[in-house]
Amino acid sequence: MQESEALSQPCEDRDFAEWHQGCPWCAVWVVMLQGHGLESVLQQARSRLGDALLPRHARQPHITLAYRGLCGGGDEHAVREYDRLALRADVAMLQSLRLSPFAVQIVGAGSFTTVPYLGVGQGQECLQHLHTALVPVEPAPGWRYVPHVTLGHYARRRPLREAVDKLLALIQDLPVVEVRELALARYAAADIAGPLTIEGVFELDTGRYVAAPGALWPEPL
Repeated sequence: MQESEALSQPCEDRDFAEWHQGCPWCAVWVVMLQGHGLESVLQQARSRLGDALLPRHARQPHITLAYRGLCGGGDEHAVREYDRLALRADVAMLQSLRLSPFAVQIVGAGSFTTVPYLGVGQGQECLQHLHTALVPVEPAPGWRYVPHVTLGHYARRRPLREAVDKLLALIQDLPVVEVRELALARYAAADIAGPLTIEGVFELDTGRYVAAPGALWPEPL
């Protein structure tokens, strides 16, 4: 997630089958951000960027903590990256952190080459701590974690500074949101802009993981 002052990189709204090779889901740990007036702000921000973005973006407001990878499709799937054992290890690690509920506030804006985003002010340290625990080794040299709320995928090449300036003219400080749980979510690997499905939640105050109805990995883990 490196920022750049170059041009945006257009994305295609298609099934990237060469990546998932038929593995149906991709798992991520996230902080969900429904309510608190954020949906309206996101709609305004997307409207301000107009045709610079792909028109379809069904993913709910969230802050990604850690990518966990392709999953589902049977334990023997060739490209599967995440399973029940990996989830069990994640839950044990999160329990060992003994992290209390914390507050986050969405402020400011920025852009990666593929997506513009709203930034995070208060709560960055807790989010970074969680990310580092879940991803102790970053995936590539020079890669760094930036907590953010994605607005969509770019549809055409535009100066990134132009997009950020449009967003900064709109964004006002939003209410502080208390984070009491982390969500393991999954999205259909064939749909780059599809909605998140909650697989389960980790309760910060109790240290308990609760699988959602219809979970791939129902309790007990």
